[in-house]
Amino acid sequence: MKEGIDFYYDDIYSVDMGLINCKIDSGFFEEPFVAQREIKEITIRGKDKPYFQEVKRSPLEFTLTFAFLDYYDEHLIREVAKWLDKDQYKPFYTSDNPERIFYCMMISDSQLFHNGLKQGYVQTKWRCDSPYSYSPYKISKIYDWDEVPKTTTDNNFSSGELIGVKVNNSGQLILNENKTKWVNLSPSAKWNDL
Repeated sequence: MKEGIDFYYDDIYSVDMGLINCKIDSGFFEEPFVAQREIKEITIRGKDKPYFQEVKRSPLEFTLTFAFLDYYDEHLIREVAKWLDKDQYKPFYTSDNPERIFYCMMISDSQLFHNGLKQGYVQTKWRCDSPYSYSPYKISKIYDWDEVPKTTTDNNFSSGELIGVKVNNSGQLILNENKTKWVNLSPSAKWNDL
């Protein structure tokens, strides 16, 4: 998520708001690999080995840095703050990887760094609604069923070809007990003779 320069949050494109995702310090990108988790166990006196109960996963948390493309003014700062400061989880994804969507919201640890000349960047901390990322909704095409249902008026099994079954005196299908079995076939029989 950190290597994507432009991003979408709450269906608004970052470049339209004058922001890009960036990395200020040098070195490798740092991202959470998997969400933090806690192992729940019960310890009983006299036993060195605890009894495993469950794993509790924490929602994903990560930090992002957004730089202003140009100079900013008070109006732009307020617009960006209103856009990013939501009270519910909104979809976040980068244009480099739109198949990985995070439902997240910014939490309190955010800072504006600037040079006093209306140039700078914002460091933000985000929390997701779960330990996972999501994929986009997939909608398949609509398949119209244009065939008319077939109804039959046959009410007994006396007509047609019966293979391996026979009709009893009540008109019901039963298995034919005289059906040929593999052991009854001649060893010299061929497939096309069957």
